[in-house]
Amino acid sequence: MTLMPLKNRPSRWLGVASLIACSTLLAACGGGGWVGKATNLTVPDKTTLAQACAGMAGKTVSSGQIALTSGRAVVSSAVLVPAVTTAPAFAEYCRVQGSIAPHTAGADPIRFQLNLPTTWNEKAVMVGGGGFNGTLIDAVAALRDAAPGQAQPITQGFATFGTDSGHDGTTYGTTDPAKFALNDEMFLNFAHQSYKKVKDVAHVLMQQYYLRSPRKQYFYGGSEGGREGLLMAQRYPQDFDGIVSVVPVINWTGLFNGFISYQLPQFSGGAINANKVRVLANYVNTTCDALDKSADGVVSNYLACPSRINLQGLRCPGGSDTGNTCLSDAQLAVLKASYGPTVLPFPLANGLTTYPGRLYGGEIQLGGEGVGRWVTSGLVPNLRPTAADARGVIYGSSYARYVIAKNADFDIRTWNALNFQARIQEVSALMDATDPDLAAFRARGGKLIIRENSGDWAQSPMAGIQYYQSVVNKLTQPVVDEFVRLYVSPASNHGGTAASLTTGTEIPTNHDLLTTLDHWVTSGGAPSDALLQVRNSPAAPFSTLATRPMCRYPNYPAYVSGDVTKAESYRCVASLP
Repeated sequence: MTLMPLKNRPSRWLGVASLIACSTLLAACGGGGWVGKATNLTVPDKTTLAQACAGMAGKTVSSGQIALTSGRAVVSSAVLVPAVTTAPAFAEYCRVQGSIAPHTAGADPIRFQLNLPTTWNEKAVMVGGGGFNGTLIDAVAALRDAAPGQAQPITQGFATFGTDSGHDGTTYGTTDPAKFALNDEMFLNFAHQSYKKVKDVAHVLMQQYYLRSPRKQYFYGGSEGGREGLLMAQRYPQDFDGIVSVVPVINWTGLFNGFISYQLPQFSGGAINANKVRVLANYVNTTCDALDKSADGVVSNYLACPSRINLQGLRCPGGSDTGNTCLSDAQLAVLKASYGPTVLPFPLANGLTTYPGRLYGGEIQLGGEGVGRWVTSGLVPNLRPTAADARGVIYGSSYARYVIAKNADFDIRTWNALNFQARIQEVSALMDATDPDLAAFRARGGKLIIRENSGDWAQSPMAGIQYYQSVVNKLTQPVVDEFVRLYVSPASNHGGTAASLTTGTEIPTNHDLLTTLDHWVTSGGAPSDALLQVRNSPAAPFSTLATRPMCRYPNYPAYVSGDVTKAESYRCVASLP
């Protein structure tokens, strides 16, 4: 931290200066004892913090200050980023970048970025990653599902931070994303350790900069980041006051085995082209659209739809591929593996043996999401995937070759889970966020919000529903009601958007879950059973164009009467099979 000479400083600076010096020498000043005292100090003013930013460069955090086995952390750069007043607006903040050294040969460092607003609300948010990670999460941009015009966390006063989870994915390319898993330390960091390590480092650096730890620490993540958030509640329950987990990849191992199960039939005629996906989507919409009392091209009654679907009605005569208006037996097998459960012949972590299938209603989505993006490109998969293959094909192949077989040349067509039982169970124990015992997280006052999107094809929204029910079974419903909420956004895809299949009109899907979580943690008032989702104009003044409720599970927004673009025209009612 850059300071004026002692002889020129007012007396109030002398105490601050000694504390700053102490913060860089925690061991000499009593280690954890200093931290406890620092939490009662007044945070330096905005001008002081701005002047101190450059001095964060070169700061170190010793391995002894990180709870898990680790190398030391070093801040490589610290830059004061000025405020931006035009949209998207940003408050002034100190951008701190650095890395945590590996402790075994051949492993990558864990890179991190910590953003320290000079006007701080004394709270912090760790932002989760996505996919196989490998890209530094800078934690600067708007959070997942934020509406256009919603202030970024930094502008709201939160310190934010993120990581690449301990490997540089740019060296592997988009078609070999799991190659890093050949290194045990890098895979362990990806599984769960890097997030704990970065959180510990971030807190030491915040103590040095703000002279205190954050009063509240949150985690916000979606997809892979949602898995990370749930694992923080399960493995490190004392570290976070609140967690938002959006479309979490909860049963990671089950999901990736599912990617393989729907990939294999595509090698023998099961690939489904865009025309056939349209036939499928139209059939689902015709069957289930009006179950929510509004024929708007959106399947909102997500639990009532499956029992009304009979995909055999789309079967081509004789089961062979005879055109674009029907599905062959091989293509139906791909859909069965997608909509149906993936069953393993042995238990995964926490005794699970199945991964649930997808729900109906998201077959064709905004941005190319849906069956065509995640399941099948319409062409036979490449044995060594290319960018032309569906994302699930790429992920399943990379998982099989690098995480499980540890052989880049493994032929996915020979896959048999029984041949890899020990390794699959080992991976499940590291990766899967399926432990239903959240008692320790509840006991420390933690709050958890889970959001599932019923039109998600990247992972099954039923995984979140089943996990929630497992927590209820473990702790009882009254206890779970104290600290967990599960919401389902109808028809929304993995990225969080949704549109009418018939008109293409986008429907409201955005909600500020960070503010909802923060209010719950700080005020004790539980969130409403119906959260307001909005669709805003993408440009200033970001006017709200439509609203719709996002209902607490097991409810869905049923249309009652009135303007379909207004939330008050809907009621949250039970969605039952």
